[in-house]
Amino acid sequence: MNIVNLTFDRIKENYKAYFVALLIPSIILFITYKVGRMLGIDLGDLTRDPNTILKGHTYTGMISNAGIFFWSASATICFFTAAFLHRLNGPRGQFLLMLFAGLLSFVLGFDDVFQMHEKMFSDIRYIPEQLFFLAYFICIVFIVIVCFKTFLQTDFVLWSLALFMFAMSLIVDREIIKADSDHAFWEDSCKFTGIVLWSAYYLRTSMSFIVQQIQQVRK
Repeated sequence: MNIVNLTFDRIKENYKAYFVALLIPSIILFITYKVGRMLGIDLGDLTRDPNTILKGHTYTGMISNAGIFFWSASATICFFTAAFLHRLNGPRGQFLLMLFAGLLSFVLGFDDVFQMHEKMFSDIRYIPEQLFFLAYFICIVFIVIVCFKTFLQTDFVLWSLALFMFAMSLIVDREIIKADSDHAFWEDSCKFTGIVLWSAYYLRTSMSFIVQQIQQVRK
């Protein structure tokens, strides 16, 4: 079979997947274009790298950007595992834990990128930061309660360490514990460590759930 026939065969087999893959960026770019035109924002400001626009150094925000990679990894891992469990009719508790964790990781990463709790909504209507943190706390408690039995089967100590580092970041930010002149460094270091631990927990948990399902299928 030559490459042309093979290419057409692949298109016939997977055209729905190709359509969805193209549809997602098309919708995002269309919305970006419309919002930019409506608000009179330079479209380049919505598409280019912030450091390019602000003429910053390449290393500006290095740790913050690295944190986004780990938020994205966490969300992707959780969504993939949730889809895997759903496809194989895996335990409902495991599916819900991964699904909810994926959604929360995505929102936290989105917040981190666009600084929703600090800037995004302040231009429209002031929303206290405390409300964001309260909402995230409620989401975490909800996930733990709904998936409590499954949660206890995981390495929840690692997850707890992640939350501890997030709490330390807030404590340093609020100056409950006084930091030195490198205040921002210590705050962001605690936050970054928490993000990495969060990602590590969900990686370990996802691998454990997937291995369990594979073993179950082989029996």
